Amino acid sequence: MIWWLRQRGALGLLPGALLAFVLGVGVTGGVTLVLPAFIGHYATVTELSNFVSLIPSVCLIACLERRMSPVERSAVRRLDARDVTLVSGCALLATASAAALALLGSAAALTAARNNLLFCGLALGAWPLMGHRAPLLSVFWMIQAMFLGGRTRDDPYPWVIVTEESHVPHAALGAAAVFLTGLVSLICFAPRTDR
Repeated sequence: MIWWLRQRGALGLLPGALLAFVLGVGVTGGVTLVLPAFIGHYATVTELSNFVSLIPSVCLIACLERRMSPVERSAVRRLDARDVTLVSGCALLATASAAALALLGSAAALTAARNNLLFCGLALGAWPLMGHRAPLLSVFWMIQAMFLGGRTRDDPYPWVIVTEESHVPHAALGAAAVFLTGLVSLICFAPRTDR
């Protein structure tokens, strides 16, 4: 069990990512950016902490990519359930940690927690198809959310989710749905051998 945790980076990579995410959200909370809209008519206003929300999704995919394939293929026990438990637990822990920061009065931390769930779901769902390139889907979603603009100055498109306020219910439901879909994709379509 210990060799598996070490190989996956659960003893170094994931705790470091969690610490970087929580510190990043704490430091950048309240810093607002106004990014130009290349297609939409209105510029996008977003918190800098939304960019920090990409850190856990990148580290989860790095964790899944770290394998000892010959050993794992010859193992008696399947390791897929452990992989799913490890990455989903880390994603939920990062979300809960950022949400706990929101108790200190920062609405940006709650938005970062929601966006972390969205980005982790996108990356986990794309990993069976894209492999180590799966975090690019989260980065692409962030880029299009920032630069497509919104319907009005403070009203982003509903499907964007990233730039919505922390109290918007459809954004929270959308992020949770994407995360659950990503987990189902990881469980059903995870590669059993090398790509």
